[in-house]
Amino acid sequence: MKKNKAFSLVELSVVILIIGILVAGVTQSGRLIRQIKLSTARSVTASSDVASIRDVTAWFEASTEGNFTDINNVTDIENKAVVLEWRDINPQKPIGDRPKLRNEASGSQPMYIANGINGIPSVYFNTDDHIYTTDAPTMPLLSKDKTYSMFAVFRADLGKVQTKSIITQIGSNTTLANNQYASIGFLGSANNNGRAGFISHSTENSNWIQDARISDQKDYIVGVLVDLTGTVAQSSVKLYVNSLIAETNFPVGGTYTTTDIDAKRFSVGASAIASPADFFNGMVSEVIIFDRKIKDEEAESVMKYLRKKYNINS
Repeated sequence: MKKNKAFSLVELSVVILIIGILVAGVTQSGRLIRQIKLSTARSVTASSDVASIRDVTAWFEASTEGNFTDINNVTDIENKAVVLEWRDINPQKPIGDRPKLRNEASGSQPMYIANGINGIPSVYFNTDDHIYTTDAPTMPLLSKDKTYSMFAVFRADLGKVQTKSIITQIGSNTTLANNQYASIGFLGSANNNGRAGFISHSTENSNWIQDARISDQKDYIVGVLVDLTGTVAQSSVKLYVNSLIAETNFPVGGTYTTTDIDAKRFSVGASAIASPADFFNGMVSEVIIFDRKIKDEEAESVMKYLRKKYNINS
């Protein structure tokens, strides 16, 4: 009868060593893949057409090195660090003229996520997190602006896209009832839960909202091209959602109204009012603002860049 032979201490040591080497290799491989993705994202950003399109007025993105400061005033930010400041990378402005998003209120500051949308960094907003600027001289848009373009890359948390949430907001630091704001977001009424659009008014049919609904836990690029000079109509706003073709399926019969924005606050993650509300829950990776309604071919170029960088194809 053959007896079972136990492993010797040396054999066990060799097995443990081999397992350790394999685990280390997998860990190093994962780290290498993340570094390659990050380097690729930075290269795509640096070579994009965005910098060459006239009138970029703000450009916030999460992959560029050194554009964050955490609550410990560290700029070499680490995964899950709480963000104190998010800086603009717009090359068309001197550094001193670029807006800085900042929130010093503990408990309502977003978090840096190293492995965000498409495996590259994102900023995560939870509950009432938001980040903003109130510095009028460097505000992305001037007071009373009537023509501008905005783009945002985001992923909503499970169940959160169905709420009255705001991705990015330009408006006055007054009350929502004053209708002085311009936002990529969701109106949040029972009829429009999960329908993205350009939100400019507290009255539902005064906004430009697409018919199709956005799903949570899915990556999106939403862009709006706005020209509210002259007579305001359905055609005053073009909406892009993950597509190079402008959406035209706004509800018929709206009484669309102009915005009356003021250079008092610009926010990401909440509406820009005296007491921030309408909080977005999820990840935001990039926000680009132009101080004019850019041309269709320029918008397509921006969308191509964002689709490539974040691997968003539908």
